[in-house]
Amino acid sequence: MRIDFFEEFPDDENLKKAKLINFNSTIYIAAKSFRKFQLLRKRLNEVNPKLEAGYWPILEKSYWISPFSYTYELKNLFNDLEQNKLATKKLKVLVDLELPFLNKKLFFVNLFSFFRNKKLIKKIFKNSDRLKIDILTAEYAPFSGLHQKILQWLGVSYPVEKFPHKKIIMFYSSMIKNKDSQNSIKQIIIEKSKQYRQHFQVGLGTIATGILGDEPILSPKNLDKDLAFLKKHGIETAVIFRLGGLNKEYLKIIKKYL
Repeated sequence: MRIDFFEEFPDDENLKKAKLINFNSTIYIAAKSFRKFQLLRKRLNEVNPKLEAGYWPILEKSYWISPFSYTYELKNLFNDLEQNKLATKKLKVLVDLELPFLNKKLFFVNLFSFFRNKKLIKKIFKNSDRLKIDILTAEYAPFSGLHQKILQWLGVSYPVEKFPHKKIIMFYSSMIKNKDSQNSIKQIIIEKSKQYRQHFQVGLGTIATGILGDEPILSPKNLDKDLAFLKKHGIETAVIFRLGGLNKEYLKIIKKYL
């Protein structure tokens, strides 16, 4: 199994945790511009040159990417990614598809831009080859097939068949206390892994808090359970949120599944 990591707050303290990693891994680094990402990638390479850096674009005002984001920020993101089109190697880009619960007024402010913004997001997918990027999407874990269709209509999930990319379904079990909900999501994960195969990954966590600031922390014991579930069902890649929470205890569990 391959284990990658998200890093939402890539300061020196969090990036230094990369020293602990002695296996092949990609670190998805959050940055508000491609230029900033390049600087952070250089810093990661100084800490651990064996690791790959992926670009996780964060929008200044909207934060996450969705049809409720500000239109000008989605246009700026596309122009930002244009800087990579002359690269000799494809860059992994994490498109974090989440609704604006951090800034709920965006549901209303950008309501009339919804369909225009959805087209702009699709434009990124359609131009991925020209931009020399491999897109991975961070997506909500659907509770059912109907819920999956709703997520697609809302523009925070896109079919792989039409828009080539890899899906990272966020199964943050520390944040899902209801066992029935966990079981429903697990069943969907099993189904989707069979459907999408090499285009399917699962996000696990959280082993450190994120932008919300109050995310429950996943214990090493429960990370073990989640990784065992993925391994049992042949899911080849897990992406752990986030690098800054990595320690020797978690590392001991992770190494069981490499």
